[in-house]
Amino acid sequence: MACGALPLLKESSQMRLGLAVCVAVASGMLAACQPPLPATLEFVDQSPLQPRLGEITTLRFRAIDSRGQPQPGVRVTFEVQAPVSGIEINPTEATTDASTGIASTQVVANGGRVSSVVVTARVEEKMAVSPAVTFAGASSTARQFTFQCGSIAGDGSGGVHAIGAFDETRHLIAGVKLNCIAHVADRNGDGIAGAQVSFLTEAGTIGPSASSVTDVVGNAQVLYKTSLPLPDDVKPGTFSWNPANDTIHTGEYLAPLWMHPFMWVEDPITNYAGPYNFQEPRRPDPIRPGKENNPRDNLVSIIAITTGEEAFDDLNNNGTYDQGEPFVDLTEPFVDNNDNGTWDATREGGTDGAERYVDANGNGKWDGKNGKYDAVSLIWVQERILWTGWPHDQDRRDPTSPSENYRSVIRALSPLPVGTKHRIGKFGQLLAEFLVADPWFNSLARNSDDDGCESGTVGPVKVAKLTKGIAVTYPAYTLMRYVIQDVRDPTSDTVPDYPTPINWEATAGCAFTASPEDGHKVVVSAPRVFGDIFP
Repeated sequence: MACGALPLLKESSQMRLGLAVCVAVASGMLAACQPPLPATLEFVDQSPLQPRLGEITTLRFRAIDSRGQPQPGVRVTFEVQAPVSGIEINPTEATTDASTGIASTQVVANGGRVSSVVVTARVEEKMAVSPAVTFAGASSTARQFTFQCGSIAGDGSGGVHAIGAFDETRHLIAGVKLNCIAHVADRNGDGIAGAQVSFLTEAGTIGPSASSVTDVVGNAQVLYKTSLPLPDDVKPGTFSWNPANDTIHTGEYLAPLWMHPFMWVEDPITNYAGPYNFQEPRRPDPIRPGKENNPRDNLVSIIAITTGEEAFDDLNNNGTYDQGEPFVDLTEPFVDNNDNGTWDATREGGTDGAERYVDANGNGKWDGKNGKYDAVSLIWVQERILWTGWPHDQDRRDPTSPSENYRSVIRALSPLPVGTKHRIGKFGQLLAEFLVADPWFNSLARNSDDDGCESGTVGPVKVAKLTKGIAVTYPAYTLMRYVIQDVRDPTSDTVPDYPTPINWEATAGCAFTASPEDGHKVVVSAPRVFGDIFP
């Protein structure tokens, strides 16, 4: 008899007997209609593998019969292994598929905090457990948004702050390249893949080298190149540890700390040991009449922009912003050409046009901070890099020049006294030190592990580098150091003696690499050191 209703028995005595038989028969038939228990229950997969808060992830489980085949029609129940706030599971019960033996459920984390959950699938005593499903933060945050140029600590890192962009005549060398990396992450530090990042620059050109969409670890790489327009020519300023930070000012320092503005003085070569007065270095340009050079003339502002939340302090750890919690209010994104921390409708140096900005709210004007926390907004971050050049002969005249306005960019420090004859003993050596800056009182770009001073000798001496490698910070000058050594090897079996002292001269060539990306090399001659070597 097929599964269904049994015929009704009329007589009362027969009815009692028939009822018992009916129940027994019906029970057998119902048991026959229910599939047998699966031999095993297994976890199949999860999609997506890295869900974010608010996203749905699907978990699939498979029932396997005693023959090792997928078993259809099995009713599976789902539950979380331990209660987790904000986690929803739906459905809580499903039947395995007729062809694959798979039953699935979906999990979503609606809370504002990172959550992790384990889902259990059951068929009576049979059980399968999923791996831990972790939901990362949902959106990018300004606190985790970084933008830096040049990889010095591995792929995706930053730290190259200067590139060689001018020759000794202040002529632009176009096409000097530098890779810049924006990193987008949520408030828990998890990189966000697929985020769209846009870029604006004060000078040169910047555009996607591959894509301006973040990769699987949250990095978006772009290629920056020197080109027109040039950086804005700005007036010398005064550094402050307390820059303006109000409704229209960002609170950024006048110059990044890697420029050492806390050691600024008007003539840093003459007053290299201080005292410092925070006044930006400056000097009349000896080959361009009427021009005054200062470090920020070639400080280029670049910004990266994406969509996300303003940074806030989650004091009660509930994963969402609550009224009264501290937050960082952002202005609309803008390119700060003159480094004063606010948008300007008129640019310095006679340049036409206002500073570039992004009209986030579409009202046709630049807006400062709105005084409220924005969970969804345009967030942005600034990077600044230096364009440097190398000195012309007129930049390196004797600092004792009669002109009181003249300020040299090169100064010999040792050996002392400078400009006199020095003796090196047998197997001896002599330390040489000098200060060098570019025509704007910036350290020259130094972007190769091999950069430093060597060669350039006459006589039985050689030069060994002391200051060498990649520069990480860029003060108003670089202290270059090298050693002048007797070429004779004390470990050799045959060491010649000289009948009389032999004169020597060293004008070491100091190499500076313009960029880590196929950058050209510039060689600047160190101040002349001379003497003789003892027999």
